[in-house]
Amino acid sequence: MSFDDLDLNLLRVFDVMMRERSVTRTACELGRTQSAISHSLSRLRHLFGDKLFTRDGGVMRPTPARG
Repeated sequence: MSFDDLDLNLLRVFDVMMRERSVTRTACELGRTQSAISHSLSRLRHLFGDKLFTRDGGVMRPTPARG
């Protein structure tokens, strides 16, 4: 991963997703569309090489930490 490619706004999306555990609520809090949040999550997943979140029913759960 190159930090030159990191858009710091993506970290805001990650932070809110960790709290809200919902694409819809994250989009609402950040004033963006669900589609925009999904796109941001896709970019984060690519940058970090990890799913980051998986859907569990109606909740987005963080993936387990790699040891």
